[in-house]
Amino acid sequence: MKSEFHSVINEFQRLLNEYNFKCPKKLWYDDLICLSKHIIDIYYCYIIARVYKHNGSLEVTMWVGVIDRPDDGLENLSANIKIQIGYNQTCDETFFKECESKIVNIIESGSLVNLINVSQIEMKTPSFHNGRYEVFTLYLMPFYKMVLEQANYNKKILNSKKNCRVIIENIFNNNLSGEMKMFFDKLGLNSTIDIIWELCYIYSL
Repeated sequence: MKSEFHSVINEFQRLLNEYNFKCPKKLWYDDLICLSKHIIDIYYCYIIARVYKHNGSLEVTMWVGVIDRPDDGLENLSANIKIQIGYNQTCDETFFKECESKIVNIIESGSLVNLINVSQIEMKTPSFHNGRYEVFTLYLMPFYKMVLEQANYNKKILNSKKNCRVIIENIFNNNLSGEMKMFFDKLGLNSTIDIIWELCYIYSL
């Protein structure tokens, strides 16, 4: 069942129509929608709009960083840079449209280029060298890139979880070795499929 909150996507039509943002709807939550825009290589811009169910507050954040599920998990990698766009504790019908205007101003200023440069530096020499960085660089990215290669970068294939599952399962069973195999064996096939396909889905939009 579609959440009523999802209708706020209508307030971001300029980003969708003029700035080539996409709607990864399969990754939305009842209280959160996100938009994604591919910038270069593995680097993306995300817009996250949400309502906090406990008090009805509204929030919009903008992120620049590496390909990943656009939700609170972005906090865990220093290469993902967060910009607070707006927060409102009251129900304001113009809030999301005003947030879109601020995002457009940021984009038009050319700031995305500078933020991507910072994100790339953080990927090479992270300020916070935590476990998430190791998992992302040593395991998730190499696996994800193998899937892209085996799918011949075909976005129609990568958009389908059913089609991706076949490729991911083949890699899981036949193309892993050493610490990478140990990591994914511990994670399990189904969780591996879920995580890697989300990256493929974002790429496919």
